[in-house]
Amino acid sequence: MSLHKLHPRLQDFVKEKWKRLTKIQEKAFDPIYEGNSCIIEAPTSGGKTEAVLFPLLTRIASHKTAGFKVLYIAPLKALLNDLALRVLPHAERCYMEAFKWHGDVSQADKVQQMTFPADILLTTPESIEAILLRRANWNAVFRNLETIVIDEAHYFALTERGSHLLSLLERLEAGIPNRPQRIAVTATVGNPGDLLRWLLGGRSGGECIRIEAENAKERDFKIHFFEEEKVPLHDNLYTLLQKKKSIVFERSRSGTEDTASKINERNLLINNRFPIKVKTHHSSVSKRLREEAEGSIKKESTQSIDAIISTSTLELGIDIGDLDQVIQIGGLSSASSFLQRVGRTGRRDGRPQFFRGLCNDSEELLLLTGCVSLGINRYSEAILLPTRAFHILAHQTICYSIQNLGATADQIWNAVSNAYCFSKIKRSEFDLLIDYMLQEDFLRLVERSLLIVSKTSEDKFLRANYKRLFAIFDASQMYNVVDGKKVIGTLDSDFARSQQLPFIFVLGGLEWNAIKLDHEQQQISVEKNETGIPPKWTTINSFDVPFEVAQEIGKLLMNDEKLEFLDLSAHRVINALRSTFGNLNWRSGKWIMEGSSEAGTINLWNFAGDKINRCLHTLLKHELGDNLKYDYQKVIIYLKDDKSIDEVYDLIMTIGTKTENELLNIIEANIPVKWFSKFSECLPDELSKRTIIDKGMDVAGLIRQLNEITIDY
Repeated sequence: MSLHKLHPRLQDFVKEKWKRLTKIQEKAFDPIYEGNSCIIEAPTSGGKTEAVLFPLLTRIASHKTAGFKVLYIAPLKALLNDLALRVLPHAERCYMEAFKWHGDVSQADKVQQMTFPADILLTTPESIEAILLRRANWNAVFRNLETIVIDEAHYFALTERGSHLLSLLERLEAGIPNRPQRIAVTATVGNPGDLLRWLLGGRSGGECIRIEAENAKERDFKIHFFEEEKVPLHDNLYTLLQKKKSIVFERSRSGTEDTASKINERNLLINNRFPIKVKTHHSSVSKRLREEAEGSIKKESTQSIDAIISTSTLELGIDIGDLDQVIQIGGLSSASSFLQRVGRTGRRDGRPQFFRGLCNDSEELLLLTGCVSLGINRYSEAILLPTRAFHILAHQTICYSIQNLGATADQIWNAVSNAYCFSKIKRSEFDLLIDYMLQEDFLRLVERSLLIVSKTSEDKFLRANYKRLFAIFDASQMYNVVDGKKVIGTLDSDFARSQQLPFIFVLGGLEWNAIKLDHEQQQISVEKNETGIPPKWTTINSFDVPFEVAQEIGKLLMNDEKLEFLDLSAHRVINALRSTFGNLNWRSGKWIMEGSSEAGTINLWNFAGDKINRCLHTLLKHELGDNLKYDYQKVIIYLKDDKSIDEVYDLIMTIGTKTENELLNIIEANIPVKWFSKFSECLPDELSKRTIIDKGMDVAGLIRQLNEITIDY
């Protein structure tokens, strides 16, 4: 595309600053300018923001109308602050205005925007919710809305905030005369077509605009393995951090703080004249301290820090300047996350993308190796998108009733049901939800059919300035484990939410009896286990391992290829793991049943990932009883006396002949109701179970696998 299509002042800017447009900017201009909905997919630092902004500014400048014309949505306030630094100057060049709206912006400025709105509104989903609930004239200021842009769409699609956002967009469009163009901006995803359907909901059309990463970019990737008694991992980390700007990714909040403490202890121990300065960045760190860390690492002076120790909070595209390296401590279960993280480096000409992985656990090494192997080939896993988010539907029912000072069930359903996250919910199920919310006094019925929010909902969700209503998701990935007043460690939130009291688990080498679960405070109260009952759970696995990563790990274990990105110690560990799988003969498209009726145990190796194996495990439990286990690699079946390996084979193959609805009914009948959201209490048991299945199992993936594979035994 030649530059002459751009607004004249944008042409001048590009000629002066960049000389030419990037590939994604050229490819995206015409579809976006013409008003087509689309997915914009390109590697990190490919110029995606301008690829969207330039055609929109050029188009809007040609026909000025009142009100917001572009709604630009990002997941984090820090991202909005970064976006504003780019969007506001570009808008001014085209004689337009942009406004950043989030919780730190003054009420006076927000009131002024509702009277004299800018052309572009930059905001978060929670702020949109607040506008719909609190600003009576929102319909007027959005009346001429032309385009909705979702930045970091892959992040939204992976979280409950994405379902919330889709619902908000449906409510917004229900109150204005036109259907705006929708654009999703994303890094590499494994299923962009599905993401497009997620974006559009019940609408047709749209296109995926995609640019592959440049192969010419040099990469310097290495994974190191440490036997702690020989070379402590954090000693090596300390050496890596010297004289370099770094982000160090940890898997938990407690891990980030522990790593920062070890670095500070090392500074004191060796009395370093130039100590390594670090700050932590995670959901429990205050906004002020997070922003200090983000700002400090950009500085070139002696005031700059050397590294930020972070959880996934810095995985998104917050601008923290030019980095020399990204370091991962421990495992990682997502190739997409790896690509996002490593894309933070190598942005300067002549500098490679630089990544170091540090592991001291063989299982975490295996997971990280699988992710890096996929990432080297620029392959991302598919996102499993929710379609039966009943808890979000309950939340939106409350919000829509508040927004309209009461609404009928028909009005609510018509307003939100086209959102993709509700696409497999039937109207009869929605009616069941409404009946239950009335029965449990979350809603009240007035004037025969008008639904209003009850005092129960007001007490639970509307106090403290609606804070609990706006924040529908639980940001923290960990629960604190406390013995009396002493914090003894943390547990993954998904594990904590999946348990029912009483249960026993192992943490820090000791057995603990859980005596209280506080989901609001994200805390588990425990006492030492003195009962002699074996623990129900013995390992921490923070995230589900997706199908694609599990398959890659299976392939790596079945061959003897030397992986150049592993150091010698890491390669020895991988080779040792390979030797244990030497006779398995697994490959993609084949499952292996290892064991016998006489031995009484069968290992069903499939490397199908946690969500498929959780689904298979539940279905087999229905026929074989409780004596089964699973992980992302296999399902372990302990045979009863009356079952043979042939019968188990037949049972598994029969599962593949059933429809998705038949399997859903079996699973629903055989899983308990568990707490999974602050809005799950608004759901009857059957809808809670359907949501749990939607969140944690891949029924369609299991059927697909069973119809594509053979089973050897």
